[in-house]
Amino acid sequence: MHTQNLHGPRRRPGYSELGLNFLSAMTKFPDQLIGPSPIVPIQVEGVYTKALLDSGAQVTLIYRDFYEKHLRHIPLQKLKDLEIWGIGTEKLPYDGYLQVKLEIGSKVIGQSGGCDALAIVCPRPSGANRSSILVGTNTDLVRRLLTPIVMEEGSTRGVHPMLRPVYQRMVEEQKAPAEVGRLWRLGGTEKVLQSGEVASFWASVKLNGSQPGLYVVLETDFNHGSEAGVEEIPEIISMRALKRTRERVSVSVCNVSDSPVILEARMPIGQVASTTPLSPTDLGGGVNKEIPAERFYPKDAPISPEWKKRLQSQILKWRDLFSKDEFDVGLAKSTEHRIRLQEDKPFRERSRRVPLGDLDDLREQLNELQRTKVIQESRSPYTSPIVIVRKKNGSIRLCRDYRTLNQRTIPDQYATPRIEDALQCLSGAKWFSVLDLRSGYHQIPMHPEDKEKTAFICPLGFFEFNRMPQGLTEAPATFQWLMEKTVGDMNLIEVLVYLDDIIVFGKTLEEHEQRLEKVLKRLHEEGLKLSLVKCQFCLPSVTYLGHVVSAEGVSTDPRKLEAVASWPRPRNVTELRSILGFCSYYRRLVGGFAKITQPLNKLLQKEDAGEGPKVSDRSSSAPGPRKARESIQEEWTNQCESAFMKLKESLTRAPVLVYADPHKPYELHVDASREGLGGVLYQEYGGLLRPVSYVS
Repeated sequence: MHTQNLHGPRRRPGYSELGLNFLSAMTKFPDQLIGPSPIVPIQVEGVYTKALLDSGAQVTLIYRDFYEKHLRHIPLQKLKDLEIWGIGTEKLPYDGYLQVKLEIGSKVIGQSGGCDALAIVCPRPSGANRSSILVGTNTDLVRRLLTPIVMEEGSTRGVHPMLRPVYQRMVEEQKAPAEVGRLWRLGGTEKVLQSGEVASFWASVKLNGSQPGLYVVLETDFNHGSEAGVEEIPEIISMRALKRTRERVSVSVCNVSDSPVILEARMPIGQVASTTPLSPTDLGGGVNKEIPAERFYPKDAPISPEWKKRLQSQILKWRDLFSKDEFDVGLAKSTEHRIRLQEDKPFRERSRRVPLGDLDDLREQLNELQRTKVIQESRSPYTSPIVIVRKKNGSIRLCRDYRTLNQRTIPDQYATPRIEDALQCLSGAKWFSVLDLRSGYHQIPMHPEDKEKTAFICPLGFFEFNRMPQGLTEAPATFQWLMEKTVGDMNLIEVLVYLDDIIVFGKTLEEHEQRLEKVLKRLHEEGLKLSLVKCQFCLPSVTYLGHVVSAEGVSTDPRKLEAVASWPRPRNVTELRSILGFCSYYRRLVGGFAKITQPLNKLLQKEDAGEGPKVSDRSSSAPGPRKARESIQEEWTNQCESAFMKLKESLTRAPVLVYADPHKPYELHVDASREGLGGVLYQEYGGLLRPVSYVS
């Protein structure tokens, strides 16, 4: 890409890549014909995105859609008499320019490599869908690529540290004597890998024509993996599985660094090396991927080293019970999920549009679900659409819209327990362990006759579930039934189960150890699997179902209440309902909750009765937008403000409720007024009356 000043001599337009993705056609061309695109993670004014580093571009471009979404607070400077030429003979239009802060690396490897740059805002060129900014030679970031580079045994010491991963993908790797090929990550999008996280995905094996022998090992290439903090879990495979010079295999990698790292789409992740099996056990096609024993050591437990080792040995007996990665889920033996409909007449809903930028992420997720046999292709007469939701980390959540299916489903009367009643069973306990199932719903198989009812359609195909999906109205009932059946007579006496959240409790270390052993055994016998990173062992205080439980009693979870103190005043009915709904979860820990919230509830009562603040009430014109009809700004009084502030204060200062002791007498204190009714249940502990529960 070149620029031209209209007052100067006109030059012939140059030709440069605008980030076009040629990799989709790589299987048709020789390996050396098309190289990797230098696309890197970058921050633009603190906003994380992807950038194409283009040493053939004289200007830096920010695409208009990215500017409109993230940078509109920065005014554009006018620009004229400048022509920008890209591929072909057409000029590239633009809106103006601005100065931005660019930073590479801080989101990837914990370092900083930033600079200020002038960037031109322009429409997104056709095909430039993998990045939101093109960084040209007017920035220090790209100029560093053009400095003399001293190559010594494949090193890149002359390149700025932030650009070494980019440059290493653009030069020929130094091949180790045993290397017979390369591993490249498949998938159309990046993946964020947290510190210590293990992820599995498809990779492409590309052999270089050497004679590797009967077996090869897929392993880390430290010229690429170690610098980014990613190491591949080695795996031995037979050459008979690699029938072509290019083959797709499943690999697992681990982030061994202290910071999150980003796995880019189609990035090199390892090497293929020739190896010789050491024993017949290696001929099975894989190496031991067991979780290291040290990860089972309860380092956070406030117990003696002897007890820690004893507990570690106890848990290690059930090592196979713990999931090795996010796709290693169990399979329940005792139940299958059924969907009983009021009428068997099939229904069909149309596929909904998926944004172009989400298609690669969707394709990768569907491939993983198929690979792990969670879903399969379908020819069902039932069809439900999907909804794509972006998570905070940038990945997608694949949701199904099962509203039509749920409306036709016969309800299952099996219910989840009341949380406040369940927590009272912890009375007298001093030691707690919390267990969490890995992808709990996916551990329950679908009944063969009902798989077709879970079918969903999207632009990439038509699928149905082999495992129970989220979103089904009766899924919680099935899951709760399974968990209560699994723990059996231990439930509410030695262990509590609420869907996939399990808490084991005991009065002494010996009792707790015995109960934990029994629970782990029963989960293993059922075929279920736990997520080790979410489990906590032998602690005097744990967080369970949004509450902090300890020997002292039950209190609010401070992590959930961190934002309460800074809550802004609700602007409309929707926001007010959301706030009151959240607070109601903790109402039994707040004295006089109904009295405190009465002014706020009155606003909702007016809205429900049709007396609320609506545009049509104040004007004869047609009603305005929904937000205007729901506005409560004019109805918000000083009394509402006082109630709102007192509610926030009451939540953040809620007392610890003691567990009810059925062997002790109770004292009930009540209060009644025109504003509301309230009561407090007390029991005596240590000569003092302590609250057991509030009601209002």
